Amino acid sequence: MYQKPNLDEALANLRTNTADWKTSLAQHTSDERRGKGFAFDVQLLEERDDIAAKIVEDFAKIDEVMSTHRGLGSAAPASWRVDVTPEQIANAKAHWPELAIFDDKVIANMAAVVGIRQVRYMAQVAVRNAPEYLKAREPK
Repeated sequence: MYQKPNLDEALANLRTNTADWKTSLAQHTSDERRGKGFAFDVQLLEERDDIAAKIVEDFAKIDEVMSTHRGLGSAAPASWRVDVTPEQIANAKAHWPELAIFDDKVIANMAAVVGIRQVRYMAQVAVRNAPEYLKAREPK
């Protein structure tokens, strides 16, 4: 079954570290640093280097997850990706008769990945193209 990648932690860390970076940058450019000398400037730069390293780590985590992520499933909005019960499949078949060309397991698996509306569209295309396909396969 399709497994959605979990980037919540990496993205939360990235948001936090980016906010810290902006705070550090604002501190470095503020009037408060004036008169504190070169050592204070170096200290601020070192702090920003540490934050920048964390940001790079966050991007590396996101890249690692997305590099192994199969793109399948990204076509449907999250609200469409639900486990479809047999009752829901029967209801969908009653409303959309073209779904009858697919087995219930196929509908359930594909609906979990790309959404029931996309499954319906595939069924419509298959029904529309079936006569030409069958005609082409007939012996001459």
